[in-house]
Amino acid sequence: MWSGDGKIIAIFCADIHLSLKAPVWRSAELNWLEAQLRPLQEIRLLQEKYDCPIFCAGDIFDRWNCSPELINWAIEFLPDNIYAIPGQHDLPLHQYEDIHRSAYFTLVKAGKIQNILPGVSMLESNIPVQGFPFGYDIKPHSKIGDGIEIAIVHDYVWSGKHHYPNAPADKRISHSNTYNKIYNGKLYGYDIIVYGDNHKGFLTHAGKTTIFNCGTLMRRKSDEIDYRPRIGLLLESGVVVSHYLDISKDKHLDEVTSAKMNEDLDLSAFMDELEKLGKSALDFKEAMKEFLSKGKTPSEVKQIILKAMEK
Repeated sequence: MWSGDGKIIAIFCADIHLSLKAPVWRSAELNWLEAQLRPLQEIRLLQEKYDCPIFCAGDIFDRWNCSPELINWAIEFLPDNIYAIPGQHDLPLHQYEDIHRSAYFTLVKAGKIQNILPGVSMLESNIPVQGFPFGYDIKPHSKIGDGIEIAIVHDYVWSGKHHYPNAPADKRISHSNTYNKIYNGKLYGYDIIVYGDNHKGFLTHAGKTTIFNCGTLMRRKSDEIDYRPRIGLLLESGVVVSHYLDISKDKHLDEVTSAKMNEDLDLSAFMDELEKLGKSALDFKEAMKEFLSKGKTPSEVKQIILKAMEK
């Protein structure tokens, strides 16, 4: 819970990636929906305390065509007063023009979230914002108020060590990439740019602009074991503060145990054959996870199989 000085006037988040089934690495969770509920409840408590909107920079769902069960769950348990843009995971074939077919748009039609239209300025709680969903380039803004000017963007950018190996150099937040995009000392003219897509969160600056890359809301893969998810808290002063979420109850595969077992077992040939199955491999994974959940498989064997499927 935020305990610093200054009134919170907005919350920033992204890459929630709601799913009905747990990712392989998080298969140790007894109830994946309850595990996803924990960070959402933490955000809800902050929102209710400060009576402020939430701005989500994309990828509410892990798949655009998720089941009605998950959509119904999201309608019930997502916090209220969410303004969002879709990420590529929210869009059929990553195409914005097909947004009406998506689970994301069901949330819009149900009144659970408000979609920020591409490139359209809006004023929410006296906070001017413009949205740039996946596939839309960020554009210099047209000032619509006297408040803090904010862009909500779903696009991969990185800074420092917060990137995947060989990430595109032109996506780095650096002077060489941003100097010709500075207007009145600000990147694209905005006071704050909130990014989604890169699951490694960071807070940096370009000129006078605050860059907040939200990062993933929940750890889903083994390479995120040392990552601590965060959200952004916008203070009345225009300062953005990182609020790190509680992950003390997270459960995941035992890295030490599985690594030790894998030393004695080469599953590369098995995984090569599994990849050849294409879409059928996804069905196989779900069937295997369902079988392992029955509790009849020795824990050592279960660890090996789950670890192999994640890779």
